[in-house]
Amino acid sequence: MRNMKNLLVPTDFSENAATAYDYAVDIASRFGSHITLVHAYHLASTATVMVSVEDMIKEDAGAEMNAVLAQLRPRLQHGASVEGKVVRGDAVGSISRLAESGGYDLIIMGSQGATGLKEIFSGSTANGVIRNVNIPVLAIPASYTFQPFSIIVFAVDEGSVSSPASMKALLALSKAYNAKVRVYHKDVGEDDKGIDPTIDMFLESVEHSFHYELGVDGIHDSLAEFTKEYQANLLCMIRRKRSFLERIFHQSATKREVYQIQMPLLILQDDGD
Repeated sequence: MRNMKNLLVPTDFSENAATAYDYAVDIASRFGSHITLVHAYHLASTATVMVSVEDMIKEDAGAEMNAVLAQLRPRLQHGASVEGKVVRGDAVGSISRLAESGGYDLIIMGSQGATGLKEIFSGSTANGVIRNVNIPVLAIPASYTFQPFSIIVFAVDEGSVSSPASMKALLALSKAYNAKVRVYHKDVGEDDKGIDPTIDMFLESVEHSFHYELGVDGIHDSLAEFTKEYQANLLCMIRRKRSFLERIFHQSATKREVYQIQMPLLILQDDGD
């Protein structure tokens, strides 16, 4: 299986980042992947007086990176490997540039303090990366304990998927973990077109089922209840222009609602509308 051969894992060496390591190690061991850990450090000034400060920051980051690598290498199995990179620049820009140029199949990152999905889409580094790359992103909420994927909720609107490539990460993880995919769709009224047939077509190779939610409950409460009822441990959505994902989290942030879903979120990128 050639999927997920190259994983990019941003780190700030925090406890939140350590949870992402657990997922990266497990996924890499299932696919025999190569993990690239990347840490970006930023200096506001380029003045000569800052050179010694930068050297110290870079040296400290290198030492922390080596300590993490020493912890992770013994845990990797089935030919998986890991390397570390320390780069200068802002986190979002550095991660995004590396992601787009390095041939990575998946980005796995902690949410830098976010405990639920609302926070992930409200100014976090994860949010910035998701908006700037064309690669799937697996975002892990803070303080979340690793669980192998068994039930994946794939929340979709009525839009189609433009190509099978957009679904590659979801299919690969579902097969590797033998996880069931529950396709969730919130009916928004008589003009709702339901789940597009392309979803069923592209999910043909994995066990999946379709679930239509009716009623007056808001999308946030309805989706939270659905994930809880089915004991999901991964939520998946598609990001595209005018997408369900863009609308739901824009609304959530502006209404300042407490969004209670606390589980890993897999963002698939799709170029279509």
